[in-house]
Amino acid sequence: MSELDFLDFNQASILKNDIKKTLLISGFDTALYKKNDTIEIIEYNKSGNIKNVWRKSFMYSINEEYEYDSLNLEKQKIFFTDFKAIFNFRYEFDNDSLILYKYYTKPSIGISKQDISKPAAIFKFKNDGKILESSQYQNNDYGKGKKLTTKYDYDTKSNSLSSKEILYEPSDNEDSSLSSNAITDYYYSNKKLDSTLTTFSWIDRENQKQSYLRKVIFDQNGLALKAITMDSLIIYYKHIN
Repeated sequence: MSELDFLDFNQASILKNDIKKTLLISGFDTALYKKNDTIEIIEYNKSGNIKNVWRKSFMYSINEEYEYDSLNLEKQKIFFTDFKAIFNFRYEFDNDSLILYKYYTKPSIGISKQDISKPAAIFKFKNDGKILESSQYQNNDYGKGKKLTTKYDYDTKSNSLSSKEILYEPSDNEDSSLSSNAITDYYYSNKKLDSTLTTFSWIDRENQKQSYLRKVIFDQNGLALKAITMDSLIIYYKHIN
């Protein structure tokens, strides 16, 4: 199970470059923050996994804390704004089908006995260990938040990730019309990740299709440099050793 590849490019680059913290800095003014404001802080553990996240939001700051088991699988997430939600996890792996099951465990706020008996996430892998498909919850409120179903496509020659599609399904507390999807294409230079381009799409309450683009540019070390949304809204990444 330790050989499973979740294709976390960010984790690999953070670990390789010994990054301890990443700051996301706004390159534009909004009603919420000003240009050059730090709008997100991400801290990492010794394995390159995300340990803490602070994010500026409209009414409350958002904080997330993570713990991992000996296989670097997430075993706890604590999410808090004006409330605090704790989620604990355990895993089971089916060697024959190459499927990893993730379950909630007690104590987890808002998780019913019925939810504990069902997988909180399912990860399917290819024979070479690379992830093929996943289905999991965001775990950012008492109702667990949106459900994310992700499918991965690979280049037939290089076997490198070529695209990823995420379907966001609303939680039980949200309008079903809020479902959306994001398709990310991956671009490489000399076999290294160069940039990604994501198209976010949804159907609004007037039944009109809406979408926007977000491009992320990476440096030679595989670290994100900046994210550009709708060709003009820029977020800069500052990585600290």
